[in-house]
Amino acid sequence: MTHETYGRVSATSLIADTFNDLSDLLRKEMRLASAEMSNAVTTGIRASVMMAVGGAFLLMALLLALGGLVLVLALYGFPLHVASFIVAGGLAVVGLILVFYARAQMRADKLAPARSASQLREALQTAREHMK
Repeated sequence: MTHETYGRVSATSLIADTFNDLSDLLRKEMRLASAEMSNAVTTGIRASVMMAVGGAFLLMALLLALGGLVLVLALYGFPLHVASFIVAGGLAVVGLILVFYARAQMRADKLAPARSASQLREALQTAREHMK
């Protein structure tokens, strides 16, 4: 505190110190927010990489299991090529069901943010009423 008068602190000194402390606090908060964001991005990238590697392992496991299923069908007397077609046909049916289900879920009326749109309309209506 630089401006002291008779052992008391002047009002301008108090205001200047308050603003200095406030700007220092804001700088520290910005550094903290930046560090937190950097940490969050790093964590997100690591998690994404691990998820991709896990997905690759799951895909390999699925392929091996399907190969085993073909061999099981071959053991039950189906020729190897017929067993492969049976497994491929089953996968195609499951895949088509999933594609048609996903396509039905992606219709425009299901993807539109209905609640947000209605709240926005209400906010605009309220703003218009207050303008009158």
